[in-house]
Amino acid sequence: MNIRKYAAAGIVGVVAASAALAAVAAPAAAATDIKIGTVGINAMGVVPWAQSAGIFAKNGLDVTDIQIYPAPPPSLAALAAGAVDFVYSPSIPIINAYANGGMALKVVAPADGFAPGRLAAAKKDAVLAAKLDDTGVCVSPTSGITRWKDLAGKTVSVPARGAQGEVTVAYSVKRDGGNPASINFVTLPFGAALDAVESGKTDAAFTVEPFTSLCKDNGLKNLGSPAIGFFTTETAVGMWVTTAKFAAENPTAVKAFQKSIAEVNRFGNTKKGWDLILQSANPTYTEVDLDTARKSSPSFLPSTIVKNDLSNPASKMLELGYLKKPVDVAGLLLKQYR
Repeated sequence: MNIRKYAAAGIVGVVAASAALAAVAAPAAAATDIKIGTVGINAMGVVPWAQSAGIFAKNGLDVTDIQIYPAPPPSLAALAAGAVDFVYSPSIPIINAYANGGMALKVVAPADGFAPGRLAAAKKDAVLAAKLDDTGVCVSPTSGITRWKDLAGKTVSVPARGAQGEVTVAYSVKRDGGNPASINFVTLPFGAALDAVESGKTDAAFTVEPFTSLCKDNGLKNLGSPAIGFFTTETAVGMWVTTAKFAAENPTAVKAFQKSIAEVNRFGNTKKGWDLILQSANPTYTEVDLDTARKSSPSFLPSTIVKNDLSNPASKMLELGYLKKPVDVAGLLLKQYR
């Protein structure tokens, strides 16, 4: 298996610890080779863990390549070009690629998000919000930035333009009475983004775990939880997506992928399962040491995706001007595995 920026040594012990759980039997037929694109965050340890534990193999799949991208938009472009078969992306870049980029996509499975019922409570409790939201905005404690509208006129780094970081920050600033159009958004990878805040080259950086926790470890502070402010009743925020063409031509492989993700998500929501996922993701997958990653709150791995998980973000993107017209998201959502 060819895994970019991922060392096999990082999963030593994970296979043995997972063997009893996976109860893998040899597939009756030759496995279907698939290639997966993702980003270097904690939750994406589900892919190498599921491969090493035999979950994909049990369902007739063999992950021959895991490509690591700096942000979801490049991974979606790679998907459209046929370089990979499935990619991880939050809902916002998927909607953007579908509506503005003209990509024929199908959302096949949930990746990460919020536990049912917790989002409403987190909107009223900043401490709970910080525990539930794996995203944040890192600022210097001496910057004078203490609330969302203070980001107006400032330089804020995001991993990609028009994706979740930019849209959720813009929404938070607007809701707080600031002008998001005045923000100078620049693109930086997560590690470099923290360095830029620390050196004063930028005023703030959008982060995802483990970098949200690393912000505080570096003596900086988290301004708040932008995803909690943006999303309303959604459970799935991060999603697995493929092209409409691949879905139509490979329905068995898609269903096998959905079944595999459902199994790993169930186990990943347990304490033992999440720790194995962290071991698979860190340090070389995220370039953050495992001890630091373990300080971050576990991601919630949903069981399914419903229409609201796409329609709610789309309506806010329209409000902010990231979409020019309403989008019928029903065509995006493939029948989910139950």
